[in-house]
Amino acid sequence: MRNLKPIIINQSELEWETWDDLDIAAKSPIRWKLLITGERGPSSGIVTGIAELPPGESLLLHHHEPEETYYVINGKGHMQIDDCEAEIGPGSVVYIPPNATHTVRCTGTEPLVFIFTFARDSFEQIIYNFDE
Repeated sequence: MRNLKPIIINQSELEWETWDDLDIAAKSPIRWKLLITGERGPSSGIVTGIAELPPGESLLLHHHEPEETYYVINGKGHMQIDDCEAEIGPGSVVYIPPNATHTVRCTGTEPLVFIFTFARDSFEQIIYNFDE
C-alpha cells in the first residue's frame, strides 16, 4: 500500500476539465474539477470532484461500473437513474448503483453544481459508456 498522507486542496486553485472527445464535449458541456484522486496525490479508494452543468444542458446518458454519489450544492436539476426520476436541488443526495444508466439535466436558471464521489483509487479507472 502507498504511503498515504493528508491532502488539503482549495478547489479555486484547480482548472476546470471537460471531455477529451470534442463531439461529446459539444453535446454535454459539463465541466469538473478532480479534488481527490490518485492522479493528484497519495489517496486510496476514493475519487471526489465538483461538477458544474450550465442551465438547460444535460450530462449525456451513460453508465460505468463503479457506483457513484452526487451531493447537490447549487442549482436545480432533473435526475434519471434507470427507471427512477426525481427533481434535485441543494441538499439532494443521489446514489447511482453500479452500471445504472443515468443522466442529469440542469432545469434552473443557474448552473447545477454537485460533488461526485467514486469508490476507486483514481479517476482514470472510471470508464464512461455513453448510451445515446
